[in-house]
Amino acid sequence: MTRAQLAIDRDRLWSDLMTLGVIGGTAAGGSYRPALSPADRAGRALFAHWAQEAGLALRIDAIGNMFARREGTDPTLPPVVIGSHLDTQMPGGRFDGPLGVLAGLEVARAMTRAGLATRHPVEIVNWTNEEGARFQPGVMGSAVYAGQLALGEVLERRDSTGVRLSDEMANARPGLSGIADAPLPGPVPHRYLELHIEQSARLETEGQDIAMVTRSSAMCSGYVSLHGENGHTQTLPMSRRRNALAAAAELILEIEKIGAGAEPDGMVGVSVIENWPNNRVNVPHLTRMSWAVVHLDAGERDRMVARIEAAVAAIRDARGLEITLEHRHYRAPVAFDQGLVTTGLEVAARLGLGAITMPTLTAHDALSLAGLCPTALIFVPCRGGVSHSEAEWCSPEQAANGARLLAEMARQAAG
Repeated sequence: MTRAQLAIDRDRLWSDLMTLGVIGGTAAGGSYRPALSPADRAGRALFAHWAQEAGLALRIDAIGNMFARREGTDPTLPPVVIGSHLDTQMPGGRFDGPLGVLAGLEVARAMTRAGLATRHPVEIVNWTNEEGARFQPGVMGSAVYAGQLALGEVLERRDSTGVRLSDEMANARPGLSGIADAPLPGPVPHRYLELHIEQSARLETEGQDIAMVTRSSAMCSGYVSLHGENGHTQTLPMSRRRNALAAAAELILEIEKIGAGAEPDGMVGVSVIENWPNNRVNVPHLTRMSWAVVHLDAGERDRMVARIEAAVAAIRDARGLEITLEHRHYRAPVAFDQGLVTTGLEVAARLGLGAITMPTLTAHDALSLAGLCPTALIFVPCRGGVSHSEAEWCSPEQAANGARLLAEMARQAAG
């Protein structure tokens, strides 16, 4: 088969991206589809419809991961899996996640249009709750599939309103009729390929089309709880106040300084704050906030965490508050398959696409799969490096370039 016989329909791919983007669409042009929300369920149902329309067989597992299978000539062989996620941030854009799923769907269509028979089956996957915006942690569905998280534990997770994930999972399944069950942990794929927007501006700045990702960063996240003392904001003397929120503000600024000192290879920030009693006439007596650290070097990540610990201790002593620091979700750097990196660069050259290699600071479902099978993570540019935002943007040509590369890599991998 020639490359021309696997032509990507750029207009169809773009139409799919824009149509899906309308589900949970925001006035500013983004999408709001938190995992297993009504909008996400509608997006999942649309993907199921498109997959069945393309002649693919659908399965869903107990964490909600969706697999659309194009059978191979030898069904006993492990599949080449292509995908990403359809859930978004709150709000998010139209490309982070959906590009990888819908480009995979277009690859399957292109194979069928070309009359291409592959030895290995090809499966397009929508992983559940990659973003972790509603239910934590993120990269959930792929981690359960890979046996890195226990299904029973994550099904008990609740969102900020107290809704349990297992209940939302039960609500999601009736809208996906005619889908067979899939086992967990999942079978080991032959290869896993994921296409994603870059989420930074290097490709755009350097005028390149493609990046083959070589490795991920070292990550860590957690919580800080600051315990002060309640009181009346209009009567309690300033000198006697033990204001948890004021101490939190001071700590946030110190954490920002730590992150600024680690740029560009490392970053840290505080993103969520909960405050009690959150009443305008009460001195805050409890403030809780989340933090996250990434760095390309694990040792530097640990040093950043140590600096946060030192800042906590200094503010605790200066303000006389009880402050506790929790560490969670440590993740070591993950190296992606060098053979697939080389293949991606060779394919890009044949397609006339400019390509480079680069690491990623962010987490992706590919990190979960990299421990199971040879895995490739592919980046295309996004405008201004903006992501997790309604302003997130990738052009039709950039999306199609990524799908073209994905198609050739999938064809080679599937035999």
